[in-house]
Order: sequence, then structure tokens, then C-alpha cells
Amino acid sequence: MLKDAVLATLSYYDTLDFPLTGFEMWRYLVNPQRLVRKKTVVGEFSLADIIKELDQLKKSKTLEEQFGFYMLAGRKELVELRLEREKIAAQKWRLLRRRARWLQLTPWVRGIFVSGSMALGNTTEESDYDLLVIMKAGRLYAGRLLLSALTSLMRSRRTRYECVAPDKFCFNHYITVDHLRIEHESLYNAQTYTRLVPLIIDKKLAGQFFSANLWINKYVYNFSPWLETAHREIKESKILRAVAIGIEWVLDQTLGDYFEKPARSYQQNRIKNNPATYESGGRVVFTDNELEFHPRSFERTILAAYNALARRYSFSGSEESDSGLSP
Repeated sequence: MLKDAVLATLSYYDTLDFPLTGFEMWRYLVNPQRLVRKKTVVGEFSLADIIKELDQLKKSKTLEEQFGFYMLAGRKELVELRLEREKIAAQKWRLLRRRARWLQLTPWVRGIFVSGSMALGNTTEESDYDLLVIMKAGRLYAGRLLLSALTSLMRSRRTRYECVAPDKFCFNHYITVDHLRIEHESLYNAQTYTRLVPLIIDKKLAGQFFSANLWINKYVYNFSPWLETAHREIKESKILRAVAIGIEWVLDQTLGDYFEKPARSYQQNRIKNNPATYESGGRVVFTDNELEFHPRSFERTILAAYNALARRYSFSGSEESDSGLSP
């Protein structure tokens, strides 16, 4: 069972061209229960258990190892690729953090996570900054409008007209503090959310977010909201936060609801009238507590490649489905 889980995890990250260390194998291990047709009691697996299984698979030439990285046989070139992309990511992180400190000026923003290739450390020169934003309840659309305005003034926001936008903020997912649970479950999303990196958020809210999404354990065996994760939080600027809080106080006293209603109507109409909203193979959500913009998601492609590897290595009795993308 552990052998199959190790193969499944290596196969999933092979679709991302990303070799793993032994610790990463343990941390992001695909839940073994997903690989069998009948429910089975699974015990705990230690890092030593993972390393032992990796050594056995290495001896059988199913996988290879170089510089502490493991990958499927015949994929050693991924090590050099990962090291090169990590160098690019390190440079991008410095620029991202320098720009992101100004996001503290935005009213009603309660938290920001970095997602996608930046969170994974698997970036290219053309990569943008995928961000998951948590907003105050009842201020989703007003907050998004102000956040978009601020980053547009900074000339650092990716627009819908840009196919490639290096080093720009891509706000592709918003949720509110009263709706922290992500409803779109899949192996792809579970691995993505497990790797979220806190950028602007307090530990309490970050813990609440991960606790609300314990469904991730169905896909990632060792996921825990209390497990130490990568932290790249921006140091809080008391001046910027004071300005944001002051704007919130003024608007929430008299104008908050009057601002939210037209902001919601304007943005929802734009989303409805955008042809990309209805493209096949993606998902666009626009409700009062969630905005998601993935009209051209990689999820289905990644899972198709993963399922092909599952058939090749015979480690799973069923295929992984997507999280409900457009047909």
C-alpha cells in the first residue's frame, strides 16, 4: 500500500515536472485509501518508512535519485530543471514581497496566500503571482474593486487581456471570512491548497482556513493545519494598516453597503458578459462569498496525465476526477 502511495505521489509531481525530496514525499503523500477500491484501515507512515520504500523502488529501477531528489525512472533531467526554477522563484519572491507590502493599504482584506507555481517554487521567467484573497464578509466586491484599483495604479495587476504577465499579481480566487471552506474537491486542488504560502494573514485566520478544509486529508495523507509550513509573511506596516482601517471605518459607517451593491452588480455583469466565463475545461464562480477565475484550468490536463501514469504503473484501482470543471 505504501509503495503504491509513493508511486502515486511521484507520478502526480512528475506531471508538474517536479522531483521530490524524501521529506516532501512524506509531507505530500497521496492518501493510500484513494488507491484501493475498498476502504482499508491505514496506519501512520514515518519519514523512515517513506525513505525505505523509496530505496526499494530505486533498487528495482522504478525510480531514480540524484542530489536527494527522487523522480520516476528516465526523468533525471527534472533535477536540473527544479534547481533552475528555484533560482528564478527566489528572485521573484523578493520582488513579490516588496510589492505586496502595499496591499496592506486595501480595506477589507483579511488575508492573502500565494498559490500556484510560486508556492511550489516551480516558476519560469514568465510566471505571474497567483494569489488567494480572504475578504471581510459583505465586502467581497467592494474590496476586490479597491484591490484592483490599487494594483492597477502600481502597474502590477494582470488583466484578462494578458496571456502572459510576468511578475504581476493574478487575483484568481477570493473567499470571505464566513465561507472559508473550498467546495471544489480534487487531488489537484488538495495538493494546491496544501502548498499555499501565507503572505498577509494572521496565524489564527490561517489556522481557521486550513481547519475548514480538512477534506484535503482525503487526498493528501499527512496534511495538517498545524504542520509547519513555508512562511513568507510581509512584515506588518502599522501606517498602511491604519490607513486601511480608517477607510473601512468611514465607509462602514455610512457608505459600505451602498458601495458594495453597485460594485457587485458591475462586476457580476462584466463576468456574465465575458465569453471566457463559459469556456470548456475551466471554472468561474461569482457568488456573494466566493469569486474564482480559472476559465482555462490546468487541472483536467494534469489529472489526465496522472491517470495515464496510474495505468502505466498499476498503482491505483480507480481514476481521479476533476473538481467539477465545465464540460
